[in-house]
Amino acid sequence: MIDVKKGLEGVVLTPVEVDRLTVTNAGELKKSLALQFSAGSSNVYLDLSNIKYMDSTGVSVLISGVKSSREQNRSFILRNVQPDVRKLLSLMKIDKIIDIE
Repeated sequence: MIDVKKGLEGVVLTPVEVDRLTVTNAGELKKSLALQFSAGSSNVYLDLSNIKYMDSTGVSVLISGVKSSREQNRSFILRNVQPDVRKLLSLMKIDKIIDIE
């Protein structure tokens, strides 16, 4: 399940009730991100504080989010990235194409 909160800074999406972003649940996040970008949200934040593991499907959702944000001229920013996920993003050089707070 994806929790969506709208505020002054933009929209914050938070995967809840899961600690892994994998092939089994990444589709829901991809749909939520696409909806926010198509709705014209200026800043989209993805709070990964609950996510301790991510597989290649999860990474592809993040790349898709970057692509969509650039096509729509929007900001896409990751927040609260856990150490193991940050290490994965760094090894795959994803941290070079996406903003991480």
